[in-house]
Amino acid sequence: MWFDKIILLLSNHRQPSNPALPMTLTKHQIVSLLRSSCSPNSIQERSQTEIQQALTELQAEGEVYAGMRNRYCMAPPTVVAQSKDNLIGLRFRGDRAYLPLAHQALKTEQSHDALSLHPKIHGFHKINTCLNQVGIRLITVADSIEYLPPPCQPSKAVLRSPWLENPFSIKDWRDPTIQQYVPRRDTIQRNRWIPLSHNQLQDKTLLQLPTGEYLWFQDQTFYELEPDTAILAMFYKDRETENSLKIPWDAQPGRLNLQGTILPSLYAQLLWRLSEPDSERYRHRLFENKNHPIVDIIFQRLGCTLI
Repeated sequence: MWFDKIILLLSNHRQPSNPALPMTLTKHQIVSLLRSSCSPNSIQERSQTEIQQALTELQAEGEVYAGMRNRYCMAPPTVVAQSKDNLIGLRFRGDRAYLPLAHQALKTEQSHDALSLHPKIHGFHKINTCLNQVGIRLITVADSIEYLPPPCQPSKAVLRSPWLENPFSIKDWRDPTIQQYVPRRDTIQRNRWIPLSHNQLQDKTLLQLPTGEYLWFQDQTFYELEPDTAILAMFYKDRETENSLKIPWDAQPGRLNLQGTILPSLYAQLLWRLSEPDSERYRHRLFENKNHPIVDIIFQRLGCTLI
């Protein structure tokens, strides 16, 4: 129930100095604003967990950007095409303030809240020009594959936001406690996070706080990481320790099981563009036969094994 509410909330909040851009809101602000727009007792502790899950899923779908300090904003408005020669079923993603403009620019004659676009304008370059004129980018699946970042350890250039307080000195953490990422053979990703005490801390350790932020400990300093940087570091540690994730993949119906797995946003967005949700199974995606080779390429780049 939270997906549409979060999208509407983040799309409606604009930067006062530049309304063309959406505002960035913290998770606490999002929960507070949702609470004020709902019945007084509708957002309980369980609902806050559901809101966090919805934010994670929206990030995977390319709808929302996640930053440090649990901050979120709508992703830039984007229209996705299968290829330059296949313009059937163009799909809109990101800042909904631009969705009516997309329909107007492409002369769709559809309802302005439809995410699947059927333009009256023909040709990739003409469509691209019309969308660019209203601040919307047009991308293809091939573009997405080319720019997938490889798993990597956080570089010194990335480690620029020290966490000023030792997180282990904070006494009022509620369960779960601070966790570290430890690759272990034949375990799913979410089970590779294990509780950590301060005296077990080692150099180049990836941590997650109870509030959701990711930290990297190196040279006796804690650094906050953006979610994508932390997730790429997770896959790097998997590869470094030769404990690659095994992702359930049933090739016959083309069903991918991503339960318990978080992917870097660009990888997840590409997979979501190529697939449809399985209405009967949470976080299962269904792929047509023609897209199976791309699924292989994506997970090879992450160092995962499809089983």
